[in-house]
Amino acid sequence: MTEMKSQLQIVLQRAGYITWLGSVDGLDTLGFEDDTVMGFIYIFSDVVSLLTRWRNLETKVLRNYASSLQKAGDKTWNVYSVFLSSDIANEVQTREVRWIEEDLERTRKIAACRIIDQQTLVTALLPLLPIQSQPLLDRDDFDVTKRLQKRIAMIAPVVATAVLNEQTSVAEIIRMLGVEA
Repeated sequence: MTEMKSQLQIVLQRAGYITWLGSVDGLDTLGFEDDTVMGFIYIFSDVVSLLTRWRNLETKVLRNYASSLQKAGDKTWNVYSVFLSSDIANEVQTREVRWIEEDLERTRKIAACRIIDQQTLVTALLPLLPIQSQPLLDRDDFDVTKRLQKRIAMIAPVVATAVLNEQTSVAEIIRMLGVEA
């Protein structure tokens, strides 16, 4: 559990969040906040505890932080409750954990089990993290013109080559499309 708290703090702080440790009903929590999002992460030792306690804990934390949340303005539309456990869920429990995320009351929710390393932790937190990889547009085999031509061919195949030809006028392209000017 301590390891997960540390990893959570590292991942969230690298993503630009301010974090703080807490506890509610003897359960470790981690608060996080940036300019647009805030939330609370609950760390459970087992899946059964996660499934039986998540709703009550969410309610208690929201009551405890009610005055701060009222002052948060638009950020209150982006309050997350994240429920995590390193325990492995069976098939039925896995389905029940997914249902937590479908609960649209009070906060947005993320729920995951089998958080065993940094990769599974990052995967669980993806909705809160910046995009994890940038497209590589400067590769030698990346041809912007061919890519654009392919896209145009998908939309309007009749003008795919003409539209990128500097010798073809806009009026000619319009005529080729059969559109009246």
